[in-house]
Amino acid sequence: MSAEAMERSERLRIMNYDTPAESDWETGLHPMDDLLRGERLPHIWCQGCGLGTALTSFISSLKWLEKNQGWDLDKVAVVSGIGCTGRIAGYLRLDSFHTTHGRAIPFATGLKIANPELKVIVISGDGDIAGIGGNHLIHAARRNLGITVICVNNFNYGMTGGQVGPTTPHEARAVTAQYGNYEFPFNLPYLAAASGASFVARWTVLHARQLDWTLRKALIHSGFSFVEIIAPCSTAYARWNPEGKGLDPENLRRRGLEVMKHYQKVGKTEQGIHPKDAHVKVNSSGEVIEIVEGEFLDETRPDFKEAIDQRATTAEKFWLSEKNALDKRKKLPPKKGKVPRTEIQLGGFGGQGIMSAAKIIGMAASIYNNLEACFTQSYGPEARGGAAGSQVVISSTPIHHPHLTQPTSMIMMSQGAYEKYVADLSPGGVLLIDDELVDLPAEHREDIKTFGIPATKIAQDAGNNRAANTAMLGFWTAVEGIVDKEAMQESIAESVPPKTVSINLDVFESGYKRGLDLVKK
Repeated sequence: MSAEAMERSERLRIMNYDTPAESDWETGLHPMDDLLRGERLPHIWCQGCGLGTALTSFISSLKWLEKNQGWDLDKVAVVSGIGCTGRIAGYLRLDSFHTTHGRAIPFATGLKIANPELKVIVISGDGDIAGIGGNHLIHAARRNLGITVICVNNFNYGMTGGQVGPTTPHEARAVTAQYGNYEFPFNLPYLAAASGASFVARWTVLHARQLDWTLRKALIHSGFSFVEIIAPCSTAYARWNPEGKGLDPENLRRRGLEVMKHYQKVGKTEQGIHPKDAHVKVNSSGEVIEIVEGEFLDETRPDFKEAIDQRATTAEKFWLSEKNALDKRKKLPPKKGKVPRTEIQLGGFGGQGIMSAAKIIGMAASIYNNLEACFTQSYGPEARGGAAGSQVVISSTPIHHPHLTQPTSMIMMSQGAYEKYVADLSPGGVLLIDDELVDLPAEHREDIKTFGIPATKIAQDAGNNRAANTAMLGFWTAVEGIVDKEAMQESIAESVPPKTVSINLDVFESGYKRGLDLVKK
């Protein structure tokens, strides 16, 4: 047993107190011991470290909220990562989670989303939250997630030996920066605010009372709240920098106190200023010469859950409208006769509705004719006007391979598409072209059936040149007969913009009649 533990046991013996089992620590000797896991004390923090004060302020805030706001502490969850500050979660008699390095915030995000009634608090260090976990910090703030993040900043990676971290002041010394830090640090309040946090504040552990009051506000804030607590690291950071009075081991017990005195001297309270002006200024030796403290931001706006709920309300209205339309969808009899596996290749350029045409064929086959259908699509690297292709497979039996193996039917609406795809059409297959956009070469294949109509002109004459694909669909329906005419009409009416249904059906009819005429000939 350590000397400290023996001293504590002796003190309790003198007071006639019987030490309880390790799992039950409440002694009544301290107003906060009901929230402390005393069986894990004494803590591991160094002499002069500010984490004890930060923990006290946090517990004080919770007890005030329990007494004055009716908080149920069984609905409080504390999450930490790795580092000196991360030990706080393990000392609290609350639901607490000690996670991996940098992952406290995504873990807390999961807790909050899974159980919105929980008040989820992340307590961890600057290296954990702003270093390896920095990406999670900015995205949780961006979402205005309803959690509180308390970041204890001691200007270095204290637990691993005092390396430079994301908040180490410029020119300050550290184990990995013996000649001064050449990197510039994060301004954490500015980072949080710029990312979207709706409550942002900073205090040092010297300002324990102000910290208590601010933590109360942060904890009841409905959106993402961020509180930075600047604390001394007496063993690592302070020994290399003037604030801690140097390397003399005799000063070890006083380093934290010296740093606190220094914070008192350079502290400057500025309530409500823009977070970008919340400086931690240093001189050319890396010594901190000004720390701006206070509450910088307190905004009211929808938090992440409210935003989801609002969107869910909109989505529900949309879904009910869609469901109503689906319920009213016309029921057609299944396609008569067996349809063997039929592979259709469509090609053209972006803007012609090549993808839409394939989807309409697939919908007509599967929804209205009760056939099996698969739809795939492909774009070239170009923008609108570049190559576009889509594919549909139709069959009366299950389709085990969704991609084309030997196309039996093609709809080509550009010269480039014709040149790219025509060689793949199986012998005896059917090729349909927009004959004003596709010129057949002298060596055009004679082992396939080729039909053409001026689809684009038909659509232009009807008053909507974007309906050229619909003309080709009518043409294809008449020539191939794979899908029923009424099924195609219903699919078109459901797929095109409501204001264009009439003109698209007229264009479809024109293409269909031309197809019938060609088939008769």
